[in-house]
Amino acid sequence: MSATLDHMNTALNRCDEDSPFLLENEGAYQAWRDRKLRYRKELNATTVYQLDPGPVLPQSTIAQIQRQLTAFSFVVFRSADRLGKSEFLALNRQFGLQELDVNLGADEDKVTSLQVVSESDHRSQYIPYTNRGMNWHTDGYYNPEGRRINAFGLYCVHQSERGGSNFLFDHEMMYLIIRDQAPHLLKALMRDDMMTIPANVQGNRIIRAEESGPIFSLQPGTCVLNMRYTSRPYNIVWKTDRQSVSALNLVREILMDSEAITEVRLEEQQGIVCNNVLHGRRPFWDNTDKPPRLVYRARYYDPIDLDRDPGPVA
Repeated sequence: MSATLDHMNTALNRCDEDSPFLLENEGAYQAWRDRKLRYRKELNATTVYQLDPGPVLPQSTIAQIQRQLTAFSFVVFRSADRLGKSEFLALNRQFGLQELDVNLGADEDKVTSLQVVSESDHRSQYIPYTNRGMNWHTDGYYNPEGRRINAFGLYCVHQSERGGSNFLFDHEMMYLIIRDQAPHLLKALMRDDMMTIPANVQGNRIIRAEESGPIFSLQPGTCVLNMRYTSRPYNIVWKTDRQSVSALNLVREILMDSEAITEVRLEEQQGIVCNNVLHGRRPFWDNTDKPPRLVYRARYYDPIDLDRDPGPVA
């Protein structure tokens, strides 16, 4: 087990007592809320920052990027040159992201190449490897507690001829809206059995075990807010008591009618680094005369931390 995951597990029940995400910390919440909403008025969610691989983020942009992350929980960037996967990971390390998750479709370097695959490829049964649209979700919502996805990065190598834009919703804003409208429902969303993902069984072999967990949780040691959610209508079981149903319906209503949604169609050499915000993808169509759509994705157990030592180059 990596040092970071070992620390997360041993610190499981510790949390910063000043966190704005603890319901008893109303003062801290109001201060955090005021700052977040002020920054969202001052900044543009789709501002593109010039970023390239290096040991640290440019000193001239750190303060602005931190404000952008506070406001939206994501940053859109552009690289001067086309990045390979190792350069993409190096750029992400500037955000303190080091502990990569491995999923079924990932390459050997743990980076996933999101592209349309042939029907003979086992990955074709999963929507990310088709040109179909994907509805609202957070990455790795089926992962167990010790492997929560707290951040991910995307990098567009080739864009499609049409479609393929991403829509984003800051999960912290989801928390803020619910806490303002119906704070009593947050307890339901934090229950350990709020959502259950059945086991993934293929050919009489368990690929992934059944996993239950909350929608909102506070990560050990830091109180970083994590959200697990999917709009998938099948192969998911929600808690059905009255409060849980009301809480889930409120999440769905907010996603259907909110000014907090941002849509971004990444151009080639553009990317997104985020704290695992809610997101989805429009369907897309490739041009047979051009390279097909290819987007790199890297998922991380650790959240963005601009003060963290980026560590040695892999």
